[in-house]
Amino acid sequence: MTSARHQLILLGLICQGLSWDNFAAPLLYALLWAACLHLPRRPVRLGQAADISAIILGGVLAWRLAPMFGASAHFAVGHGLALLQLLRLLRPLDRREKLFSLIVAVGHLAVACTVILDYRFILILGAALALLPRALMELELESFASWWDAATGGPDAVPTARREPRPTGGVRPGFAAGAAIFAVMAAMFVLVPRGFLGTPFAARLPGGSPGGGLDDVLDPSRGGAANSSKLLLQIEANEVGYLRAMVMPDFADGRWRADTGSPWVGLGGGPATRLPNLRHRRVRVKDVAALNRVLPTDGVPVRVTGRFFRAAGRNSHGLIGSDVMWNSGNNLYEYWVHPRPPAEPLRGWQRERLLAHPAPSPQLRQWMDEVLAGVAEPHAQARRFEAHLRDTFSYELGAPELGRLNAFESFLLKERRGHCERFASALALLLRMQGIPARVVVGFVPGERNWLSGWRDVRLRDAHAWVEAHFAERGWVQFDATPRATLPPPGWSPAELLDALDVIWYLNIVNFDSAAQRGLAQATSQGLGAALELARRFGPVVVGIALVGALAWQLRRWRWPVANHAPSDAAAASTRFASNSYGRMLRALEAHGFHRRAHDTPQEFLASVRERAPHISEPVASVTNAFCATRYGGVLLTEAERDEVERAVAEVVEMSREQELAAK
Repeated sequence: MTSARHQLILLGLICQGLSWDNFAAPLLYALLWAACLHLPRRPVRLGQAADISAIILGGVLAWRLAPMFGASAHFAVGHGLALLQLLRLLRPLDRREKLFSLIVAVGHLAVACTVILDYRFILILGAALALLPRALMELELESFASWWDAATGGPDAVPTARREPRPTGGVRPGFAAGAAIFAVMAAMFVLVPRGFLGTPFAARLPGGSPGGGLDDVLDPSRGGAANSSKLLLQIEANEVGYLRAMVMPDFADGRWRADTGSPWVGLGGGPATRLPNLRHRRVRVKDVAALNRVLPTDGVPVRVTGRFFRAAGRNSHGLIGSDVMWNSGNNLYEYWVHPRPPAEPLRGWQRERLLAHPAPSPQLRQWMDEVLAGVAEPHAQARRFEAHLRDTFSYELGAPELGRLNAFESFLLKERRGHCERFASALALLLRMQGIPARVVVGFVPGERNWLSGWRDVRLRDAHAWVEAHFAERGWVQFDATPRATLPPPGWSPAELLDALDVIWYLNIVNFDSAAQRGLAQATSQGLGAALELARRFGPVVVGIALVGALAWQLRRWRWPVANHAPSDAAAASTRFASNSYGRMLRALEAHGFHRRAHDTPQEFLASVRERAPHISEPVASVTNAFCATRYGGVLLTEAERDEVERAVAEVVEMSREQELAAK
């Protein structure tokens, strides 16, 4: 279980299980992996031809059966290979099978690229970088050990004086192996464009409401409640207006209703580069299904591009959307807004539809005349109504519900407080009563700019309602009568940090497509060009300063020599001491018949001394080990170790003298 190959297989199985979009499949694969490793292993082999045939047959069968279960074909093949991985854990494998298991595990890791598109993938990437080099080195070490056993008589053979023992030990890949793998991955990331992953599906909501997860019926009599902080959109733009997601032109029975049957008509205008001074916006969608075919936009877009919808169009109410949308790995769209769009005329039936309103009571008509006293021009009247509601009424979520019989007049003449839907509904009806075509628009305010990413976060709580009125000479004009709410100043929060990391990961990793690669190549070439220009202009000066500095440093060393106590000097001194001690011991032993041959290693000579004179082998071993440790291992001897070596040499010399006297 501690094998890096087994751990890499487990990581691959978990990644393959994530294709089910739940935690049950990864957990099941992990439990099966642990069970297969603990079950008895049986050496069952089918042969290479049968093994390859089983793999091909299983892949074809999974490919054909995938549509029956509503699964992606490549995910089905991955599950078949996962089953093969588990079965192979039950028996010993040869080198070819182990290598194939690593290849399958890496393929399963690639599945994570299609199902985990946020920064959580960093954890999987880190584990893969740690396990893959170790698994490959384990495989090479096993192959070398097998060759060694075949060449030396097996793992149980006793080492001789001329043969080192069988190589063992753990696998510790160095920095170079990890750096090489990381360099290859970085090169693939930069040079190979990302595909846009995911299975298309039609985005829809129950009831077919045409806007951003919002109700297609607006009832001003309700008290209103605060929405959640769920993140819907992230927008990159210097200045952006209200984002239109739904238009409600019809008012009946005290309620506003959206037009769900308006068809989409393709956008005109051609490429955005043909129109000067366009304002550009880039929007990332967190939940495509919540849009329900509408792309929230501000202003009057002339061009919209994206890869998760079929073709952008505009309906009769000015909304931008498409007949079909789907979820993908690139839920990003861009649009260009006309700075001064021409006025759009209204057709007769449209004007009649946008002027429908209930008859005002005498009290309401008197109130309207008082508010509009002295103002006759239609646009100025609209601004007067807007200012009066915004400045003299109060904003309140959870305000008391209004009577359904005449909620409009109850709000204006009695309650004078409420949420944005009440203010938008009241202003639209007031304008219609003055003969100004008007409609209620529901969408989102831009939201606060994220302090880290610089993008604006649009959440569900940023939903808002306002009014658009039509004037013959101006076209559609936006009005917002809702008083400004008193909100605490925005501050830092962990959620904002996660949102910033999310958009940074999405734009720079997931959405790093061919256009981004061309931009990177262009920026790199421009940077190199700028660097070469700086080198041409200031290169001689920099070289001159460097030469002067080098000369000054050399002169300083000549005039004020500095003692060098580098660690290399201490190592050299330790090596000289051990070598001198070893040489003195050899000379003492040579005088009494112990000659070290030129091809003998220190350990081989020590083995011969132990065989011929065991009584002096202990001090000889002490000096020999110290010599090998310093000469070949770079070990620094301590003072105590030096004293021990000196005593051992003296003991060898004394024993040699005693042997010489005994011989005489």
